[in-house]
Amino acid sequence: VIPRCAFAQKFETTRLPLPINIDGRQVSCPLYLKLEMKTYNIPFDKFSAGNKAEAMFATAVQAIRSRDTAKFASVWTSPDQMKRLSGETTTVSLTDNSTANWINTARSMFQFDHLTVVAEILVGPDTMFVWEAPTESVPRRAAFYVGFDQKNQTRLSIASSNAPVLSLIKSAFDAAQTTDGHAYPPVPKILPSYPFAIAIAGSDKPETHPAYLEFNGTPIDFPVGNLKVTSHNLMLAFMRKAVRDLHSGRNDAFAHDFTPRSGERVKQWLDAIALRNRSMKTPAANMGMNAATAGMQAALESNVKFVLDADPVYLVFQAAGPGNNWTPEGLSYSYVIHEGDTYKIANFSASDDLDDVLQNPALFDKNSLKTAPHAQAPAQTIPHLR
Repeated sequence: VIPRCAFAQKFETTRLPLPINIDGRQVSCPLYLKLEMKTYNIPFDKFSAGNKAEAMFATAVQAIRSRDTAKFASVWTSPDQMKRLSGETTTVSLTDNSTANWINTARSMFQFDHLTVVAEILVGPDTMFVWEAPTESVPRRAAFYVGFDQKNQTRLSIASSNAPVLSLIKSAFDAAQTTDGHAYPPVPKILPSYPFAIAIAGSDKPETHPAYLEFNGTPIDFPVGNLKVTSHNLMLAFMRKAVRDLHSGRNDAFAHDFTPRSGERVKQWLDAIALRNRSMKTPAANMGMNAATAGMQAALESNVKFVLDADPVYLVFQAAGPGNNWTPEGLSYSYVIHEGDTYKIANFSASDDLDDVLQNPALFDKNSLKTAPHAQAPAQTIPHLR
């Protein structure tokens, strides 16, 4: 679990194990967030503010407790009014976006009189406060953060999908709270082959307090659809089988190449296409299936360019054509889960916090996947991948 202590006097570099969401369930894997964190795990009444961000956090909690709208408004800004990176489109707001309604909503969800301060995290220009409070069922965690609003004023808001990196960090805390200690143990000193600095303040600005997404992986150039190019890697052989199932029209077999939940979605999608094609009376009807599946088939048949190895989860990045001239916008990826002796494609038509980061070019520069593993890291390539 996330390390606990009575009170941490200073920030320390910490690695949080980051589970990957596979069709709605959290899967423990060697994927990490490295960041600067101070651990508290103390009742709010014992929390002592020592800087501006901590004082703003304390003010917000006190104001919610006392229903003091003026006090809350002195620090609070709704998440849709906080500064966001270009390309981010998700907004979180209430129908009634007033300060009073935010207080009422917070009090209706959490018992703020019994709030525990879990941790304080420095994330680029933001300071994030993770806290826990009872709800009607069980204690749950949430997070406020202090950062810049759209007027470049320092304000406090709630961490949500408006701030994808903060939301991803909160996912790690949520997993540590809801999973037993054997699944998410404290992370020892490790040296992942790809320590990727997330561009929280934007790719053109240096990070004061960088957060790193750390993983192992291998850059390759494997043409999945070209049977003349062989590979002894079982995962790549599975990807090739899925392409052949789709290409040959074996819809049931193709749906079975996915996890049960994703397979159901795939089957519904294929059935809908087949029904539409049968309803068309022109000779062009036979082209419907090919046109509708062109996007998926092109993605699966393109060259594998990088495999992120978080066994039992793999992220298989693919782009069209051989060589290293692919561009980030032409790079897609699929989730593959490895369980026992089988591989399955997962998360069909689904997205979560990790995808919000990986798919945002302002946060994650996919060009980094062209480079060789970190020079200081031991070789951790997937056996027989080349």
